[in-house]
Amino acid sequence: NNLKQETLKEYLQTIVRNAYRLQKLVEDILDVTKIESRIFKLNTELFELNEVISNVVTDYENIIKNKNNKVQILYQPNRNKIFVNADKTRLTQVISNILDNSLKFTQEGFIIITTRITNKEKEDKNHKVIVIIKDSGIGIDNEILPRLFTKFVTKSNQGTGLGLFIVKKIIEAHGGKIWAENNSNGIGSTFYFTLPIVKTSEIVIDRG
Repeated sequence: NNLKQETLKEYLQTIVRNAYRLQKLVEDILDVTKIESRIFKLNTELFELNEVISNVVTDYENIIKNKNNKVQILYQPNRNKIFVNADKTRLTQVISNILDNSLKFTQEGFIIITTRITNKEKEDKNHKVIVIIKDSGIGIDNEILPRLFTKFVTKSNQGTGLGLFIVKKIIEAHGGKIWAENNSNGIGSTFYFTLPIVKTSEIVIDRG
């Protein structure tokens, strides 16, 4: 009886896992269709970026805990608040996708996320934030590194090969840039992306 229950449980887990994969595939294909049909729209709002990243990190800490994974996520935000006029859902998708990617290829060690403001000069209107996600995994295969953000490029049997293509398009739609490299010490890789930021002096408070 117990053996039958365990077998049934394994079957159900397999069904649920594959259902999630199918859902992810459908969502990715829909996003790619929107991007290539030029009907991809952003729903922008003003929000504090570090808070959004912190929420994603908390979610992934719980995922790692439940899977008894040996990877530790460390979040080291910029000490100042960083405001962006962006699509919160899409940026959450970007960060989640990069973390998913890092976790696939990092069996133990760390993933460190940091935020940094560039172009701090007061007269420079092009303030940007750079988000850095560094891991201690196996790194990016040199064969696919030049094509990393194109469609159907993956070394994982768990992915669609569309995630990083979509991530690139989301960041570019926000006026930012994204790139990745293998770490100079030969351990792991680092993803970077930039976004324009809103200076606190430019934030209009609605008192109505």
